[in-house]
Amino acid sequence: MSNSSNKILLITGDFGEDYEYIAPYTMLKALGFEVEVGCPSKLAGDTVASCVHDMNDKYQTVTEWEGHRINLTVTLDEINAEDYIALIVPGGRSCEYLRTYSKVRHIATHFIESNKPIAAICRGPQILLATGLMKGRRMTGNFVVQTEVELAGAEYVKLGHEGVVVDGNLVTAVEWHGMWMWLREFMKVLGIQVTL
Repeated sequence: MSNSSNKILLITGDFGEDYEYIAPYTMLKALGFEVEVGCPSKLAGDTVASCVHDMNDKYQTVTEWEGHRINLTVTLDEINAEDYIALIVPGGRSCEYLRTYSKVRHIATHFIESNKPIAAICRGPQILLATGLMKGRRMTGNFVVQTEVELAGAEYVKLGHEGVVVDGNLVTAVEWHGMWMWLREFMKVLGIQVTL
C-alpha cells in the first residue's frame, strides 16, 4: 500500500514514551499501513529521544530513562492532516509541550471534527484536550490527566494499568501495560479484523 488511503500519522516528541511509539508503529507497518512520524519544529530526517517509564513503589511518580532515537519521517509543520486516515498519540512527557503548538492542535482538531480514528495513550489525551473539543467524550489515560479531562467537560474513566476506553472513533488507554488491548481496539476502529 502506498497511497493516501492508508496513511496514519503518529505525533511524538522528545521524551515521548518509547513502547507507546514502537508498538503501534511496527504493528501497523507490518499490516501494510504507511505510518508517518512527525514532531513540531523538527524536520523529516531529524530524531527525537524517547523515554522508558516504569513504576516503583518507592516513588510518588514513575521513573524515567532515555530510550531509543526515533526517526522523524515527515516535517509536521508542512503536512496536510486531510491526507491521513488516522492519528496516533503516544504518551510521555512530550505531550505536555506538544499541545502548546498550534499546528498540533490544528491536526488534532481535524481528526476529531472529521470523526477519523484516533488512538491516544497515557498522557496522549492532553493533546486532544488542548483542542477544546472533548466535552462530553469518555476517555481514560494516565492518572495525571484526570483533572484536565474533567475540567474539559469529558468523563475520565478510572481503570487499572491495562484499561482501555472506546468512545466512537476515539480509543484511549491508561499506559503501556495495556498496549495489547489498546492496539486491538484501535484495529477494530480502523476496520481491521485479525483471525488466527
